[in-house]
Amino acid sequence: MENLTDSETMLRMITGYWVSQIVGTLACLKIPDRLANGPLTYDELAKATGCDPEATYRLLRASASIDVVSVTTDGRFGLTQLGEKLRSKVPGSMRESAIALTAPGHWLPWGRLAEAVRHGVRQTPATLGRELFEFYAENPDEGSAFMGAMANVSGVVAEDVANVLDTSGAEHVVDVGGASGTIVAALLERNPDLQGTILELGHVVPRARTTLSQLGLSSRCSVVEGDFFRSVPHADIHILKQIIHDWDDEQSIRILSNCTSALRAKGRVVLIERVLPEDGRPSFAPLADLNMLVLLPGRERTGKQYGKLLEAAGLRLERIIDTASTLQVIEASIISS
Repeated sequence: MENLTDSETMLRMITGYWVSQIVGTLACLKIPDRLANGPLTYDELAKATGCDPEATYRLLRASASIDVVSVTTDGRFGLTQLGEKLRSKVPGSMRESAIALTAPGHWLPWGRLAEAVRHGVRQTPATLGRELFEFYAENPDEGSAFMGAMANVSGVVAEDVANVLDTSGAEHVVDVGGASGTIVAALLERNPDLQGTILELGHVVPRARTTLSQLGLSSRCSVVEGDFFRSVPHADIHILKQIIHDWDDEQSIRILSNCTSALRAKGRVVLIERVLPEDGRPSFAPLADLNMLVLLPGRERTGKQYGKLLEAAGLRLERIIDTASTLQVIEASIISS
């Protein structure tokens, strides 16, 4: 491990956005994919990507300095183990996260963090001219990268959710705002008697249907277009992965109340969220909370705060379960009258 002075450490923090933009650009240009079969010269990569050769060399040189690419003895550039994470469609790929989190939808609002802190107001309308999900609907390439990033996160936690969630007494599960349906797919694969539904916005529906078809689950899981602020389909279990953290308390209670109204007898609502530690221990959740501050009306919450939201929607928090990821599983049931 490097022994850095405080000044050197602070400089790395200050210039951290340089690194994020390097990584995002590599992913956007598919340079890691082009290096998958072996090292190439910067001229070959420039031609393949349609970029300026000298600028491409400078990008690759900087990428080598952060260990995302390597340099061979003859001056060609290869892919490091770390850089493999930026390849498309490989296990553990983070390519779409690299694109989505460094593209305008996230990048521009984060540039106004000071304004968000001064006024306590998200900066998406000021920078994007519209709310984030409206922006994604109008910018399908960036929206697709964001949905892919969320699917990757779901892929990491899906097995954990399937392991800890007992679906033996359930007939139907609804993945509310389920995107590509990674979570519900894991539950259906675990329980062959379970049926599923994904509730999503219109522009996401085709992607979800394609994914289910590829997984061979189309006969057991449907995709319906809808708005969880209005209603959700009836089910024994409602799954909401990183939905509630997007919205303020009033909006969250409305969503959860719709789930309560649509739950069958002895049904459950299962949230998958980053729960803020109440003891101040190190966690990714406070950083994610600032992401909510600049982008959306929502926030990351403590277990007690989730309990209050659930209670206001007629639900009782039963348990919070850690997973191998930075997310927790929050299970709730209907409060008996």
